Amino acid sequence: MTRTLPFVVAALMFALPAAVAAQDSPSTAPITAAERAALTPSREMIEMGRTVATAACADCHGIDGVSSGRGQPHLAGQRALFLHRVLQGYQSRERRSDSMAHASSFLNDDALLAVAAYYASLAPVLPEAQGDEVTASGDGDPFLEIRDAMTKCVKCHGADGNASGSGMPNLTAQDPAYFVASMKLYAEGVRSHRLMQKLAAELDEQTVAAMGVFYAVQEPAKSDTVGDGDAARGQALAEPCAACHGADGNPSGAEMPTLAGHDARYFSKAMNAYKSGSRQHEKMFEAVQNLNDAQVADLAAFYATQAPVRRNVRTPLTTSEWINRCERCHGIDGNSTDPRFPMLAGQDQVYLANALKGYAGTTRSNTIMHAMSDPLSQSDIERIAQHYSRQTPKSVVYMQLPCEED
Repeated sequence: MTRTLPFVVAALMFALPAAVAAQDSPSTAPITAAERAALTPSREMIEMGRTVATAACADCHGIDGVSSGRGQPHLAGQRALFLHRVLQGYQSRERRSDSMAHASSFLNDDALLAVAAYYASLAPVLPEAQGDEVTASGDGDPFLEIRDAMTKCVKCHGADGNASGSGMPNLTAQDPAYFVASMKLYAEGVRSHRLMQKLAAELDEQTVAAMGVFYAVQEPAKSDTVGDGDAARGQALAEPCAACHGADGNPSGAEMPTLAGHDARYFSKAMNAYKSGSRQHEKMFEAVQNLNDAQVADLAAFYATQAPVRRNVRTPLTTSEWINRCERCHGIDGNSTDPRFPMLAGQDQVYLANALKGYAGTTRSNTIMHAMSDPLSQSDIERIAQHYSRQTPKSVVYMQLPCEED
């Protein structure tokens, strides 16, 4: 393992920028006078911190700041004020860990500052390659986890959800909530379709939800199949449908399906299914029960000629885009220069992944980190943790500069 040399950040003692604005967050609270002493620690503070570390921390985190097991954070070179505030959080039970609460419970704040300064003063160690390799696609395909599940959809609905075959619906331009509801109806047999029932029943809720987002963010296209109906007559017939589906077949409500650009043959099959009761929906039955075949064909022609509009759904971020967001607080390659924010570079991969899961859930309380972590998929977490675990950690020396004379 290789030791790294510290890099110097000057004039930060009295002008440390807040990376984010959050009045109630310990990570962005102003630096206290007592904490400033930990940024330029005396020999006595370092020696006191080593004594505390020997008694309370070394069994898990090592006297050299290198953790003894997977899932334990390395402390060598970690930012002093971050460590201090974390220890305060364990003492107050704002951070939940019985072992850490016990280890810090007998320490006063001087001891907490000293041990934080001690570990911050150590040269960080670049860990050996750790953890399982995470297969990446480009800079981190946000839909990698569902690609295999979607291979069964491609034959009928196309790789991007725009079906090329006649009689097949486009899956694009639909709200994810509608997609999820439809798949549930197929899985439960409420929509009668043997193949779709089998395929939908094999998928878990998380996969179905991710598939709904995937199709929603693809660029929708009109079907080539407009049928033999008269689109002009269909437009007149569609006036009562506008309240739910929009004047042009593009609804505003998430629960309503987009009809614009739909394959005319598929549209006719769906309407006839509502008429026959094989698709059960009271409102749709009332809407189509008095339509004859010619009128259904006219409606199908009208909607097939309308341009579908992409739903207002955010495309999930790639791993690189997530890391760019992390850099706002944690610095380039995870080497933060603000002592209130933790260094992520070279950190234990399992620990990083567990921390992100904790912030996404309820076991770690931090408003900013919860907002950042909550949208992450499992593959996002694995890639982010792997990325930072393999960066070269660098320590920081803070220098107190004298004030200029007037």
